[in-house]
Amino acid sequence: MREKKLTLWLLGLALALCAALAGLVLLQSSRLRALRENTPAAISSAQEDAPVSTAPENSAHLTEAFGLTPAGTDETKGTATAEISLRLWEDQMDAAVKLLIEAGEKTVSIPLERSANRTYTAPVTLALPDRQSGENAPVSLTVEVEDSGVFSREWLGEYPNALFMTATLRADLKEGGMTYVRKSLPTPGVGLMRMNPECRLSVLDGDESVAVKNAAFRVYCNGKLVKSLPAVEDETGRNLYGPKAWDNALVCRNGDRVILTFSCTGEDGRFYEFQLETAYITHEQGDVTSRLMPPAVS
Repeated sequence: MREKKLTLWLLGLALALCAALAGLVLLQSSRLRALRENTPAAISSAQEDAPVSTAPENSAHLTEAFGLTPAGTDETKGTATAEISLRLWEDQMDAAVKLLIEAGEKTVSIPLERSANRTYTAPVTLALPDRQSGENAPVSLTVEVEDSGVFSREWLGEYPNALFMTATLRADLKEGGMTYVRKSLPTPGVGLMRMNPECRLSVLDGDESVAVKNAAFRVYCNGKLVKSLPAVEDETGRNLYGPKAWDNALVCRNGDRVILTFSCTGEDGRFYEFQLETAYITHEQGDVTSRLMPPAVS
């Protein structure tokens, strides 16, 4: 009888140890899965053997401003040329700065020259959409900074075609557009991105504001258009536009990337869409970064 009780006691102890071990394995698996979900991917290097900057996506903002000045088109070759200019948040005098342009199946690397006012510039020529064939290759822009052998990259965005090289219009954002509010909701990592009612914007051609039609603020989440907010002209200023008052909150979750744009039809009849701000949502915050870019044109 004693041997039977001892056997049953040892069996119970073994089962308890197995249950505890299984619980520990499940806990560690959950922690690792959460760590993977909340850890942004490292930025890839232009050279496989070179060190890579591992700044997280929500803080790897290299570019303070990016713009271009159209320099003309060549109807014979079907190309457009523009002077590209950009400024970095942190000026690095000894750094090598390049603009990587991916158009269709081709990728070119354009070295940028640093001027005395901390602006990096270079002339760029791209093929325009083929009017006869209707061929429309998307154009993706990436800034690459190499400092002391360490490469960092920032993706600026993608255009549906190269017509942005011909745009003389630019957006002048007077007041910030988006605000992120973290909520204590049942689902963890959830917050609200709102369009600020006091946001105001003008469209400039040179230094003069111009009138536009069909104006709207657009909100994209992870590349998909999720909200289009009608814009109205402000009573206090000519050619000054703000969002029409209505509930425009967007529910955001960890890992979401939100982009705010302004779209309109110009006096030339072309459709323009200006990127204004970006935000990357993490567990604790959704910092909004100003990102004024040349408009997409169609």
